[in-house]
Amino acid sequence: MIKYLSSGGMIACYKCHAACAHCMYGCSPELCDEYVTQEAAEKICATVRRLGCRGMHIGGGEPFLNAADLVALIKTMKKNGVDVDYVETNAAWISGDNKKDLAVINEVMISGRECIMVSADFFHIEFIPFSKPKYLIDLLARKRIPHFVWQQRYLPVLMKLDPHKTYTQAELIGEFCYDAVLKCAREYGMGFNGRALNLIRQMGKRKPAADHLPDKPCDNLTRTDHFHADLYGNYIPPGCTGMGIPIDKINKPLDISRYPIVARLFSGGLKELYRYAVSRGFEPDPEGYVSKCELCFAMRKFLYVNDAANHPDITPGWYYRQNY
Repeated sequence: MIKYLSSGGMIACYKCHAACAHCMYGCSPELCDEYVTQEAAEKICATVRRLGCRGMHIGGGEPFLNAADLVALIKTMKKNGVDVDYVETNAAWISGDNKKDLAVINEVMISGRECIMVSADFFHIEFIPFSKPKYLIDLLARKRIPHFVWQQRYLPVLMKLDPHKTYTQAELIGEFCYDAVLKCAREYGMGFNGRALNLIRQMGKRKPAADHLPDKPCDNLTRTDHFHADLYGNYIPPGCTGMGIPIDKINKPLDISRYPIVARLFSGGLKELYRYAVSRGFEPDPEGYVSKCELCFAMRKFLYVNDAANHPDITPGWYYRQNY
C-alpha cells in the first residue's frame, strides 16, 4: 500500500509526434489521440491530494497535441487543489508563425505562473528538427515565460547540427564519431522500460534470470516521488511502465486475485512474480537478461499474451504489442 505521495506526473495522452528510443511509455504517432477527461483528472487529483501530493507535472505523449484539452486539464487540476509544476513538450507543434505559436502558449498560461519544459536531446532529434525546440526556447525567453530545457547541456552540441533536419542514430554517429544516443542514455541515468529496453540491451551484460531476483520488493514500487497517473486513471509506480492499478486503490490492501501482478510485486517483489509466471508456463530466456526491468517486462508480456483477461493490471495492452 502507498500511504503518502510527494510528487508525480499526469500522463495527459499517449500519442506523440515522436517514437523516441528512450521512451519508457512507448508513445508514438500511431497511438489513438485520447486525452484525459475531466472526470478522470478529478479522480486523480482527489487521490493525490488526499495522500499529500500538492503538485504534478503534465506529460505524455505530447500534451500540446490538443491545446484546448490541455487548458481544460490545467483548469481542472487548479480547481481541485493540485498545482501544475510544469508542462512537458517536444515542440513538434511549433509552426514558426510567431503570432500563432504565441497564441497557443498564452492560452495555456492561464495564471501566468505555469512553467513549460522543452525537450531537447539526441532522442527527439530523430523525429523533430532542432529548429522547433530552439524556436520555442527563444520565444519563451523573449516573452519571459517560465520555462526550462531538458536537458540544457545538450544545446551547444545540438546547435552544431543542421537545425532543419532530423538525424538517425547512424547519422549522429557519423556527425560526432561516437554513439550520441547511447551516450545520452547513460548520462540520463534513466530507468529502462518500454522502448528504452532496446537501448539497455546494447549497454548491459546478460545474466541468468536468477541473478535478477532480489529478496525484497523493487524500491520503485514504494517510492513516493515521480509516480505517474495516466489518462485512464491508472497509478503507475515510478519507472514501472506497462502496469498499473486504479489510483484510488493504492492506499488500500490489494486483492491478489484482481491485481495479480502489482499485488505480488508489492508483497514479494520480482521473485514472487517470477514464481507466479513460471507456474503459468513462463520459461526464462537461457541467454539471460541485462536488467531486472527486462526480466520483469518479459514476464508481464508473457502473461499478457497468454492470459490478458485475468491480468487487468498489465496495462495498457498496446504497450505489449510494440517492438521491445
